[in-house]
Amino acid sequence: MKKQSGKDVEKKLRSYRKEYEGIKARIVKIGFICKGSISERWIPCGNPKCACHKDRKKRHGPYYQLSWKEKGKTLSHFIPPQNVDLYQQWIKNRRVLLNQINELEATSRKAGEFIRSAGNRKSISTRKPIKKTS
Repeated sequence: MKKQSGKDVEKKLRSYRKEYEGIKARIVKIGFICKGSISERWIPCGNPKCACHKDRKKRHGPYYQLSWKEKGKTLSHFIPPQNVDLYQQWIKNRRVLLNQINELEATSRKAGEFIRSAGNRKSISTRKPIKKTS
């Protein structure tokens, strides 16, 4: 590959920074996030004389359970029915966030590969300058 001028390198890096900043701007707009999944449960009660113990179709519910993994263990808790949609949105937000992080990594990787292919120039800045506030 032909060696590029310093201006060409800076121009290309600016385009990667712009792409990176666009992804960061989308991340800021993501709301609350939640790890896990929600399942609907029909369970028997504590009364051994209740019909729910003899007939699966008479179990109580639906109850909604949020489950997730933490340090190799599955954890869960029940959530009120009125909060199911809210939690589902938060779970979706987390998936969006993880996709955005993957995009940040991909953009960073492209910039790194470009810098390596452009030659090892000490004058190349990969960080956006920090603005001083008074």
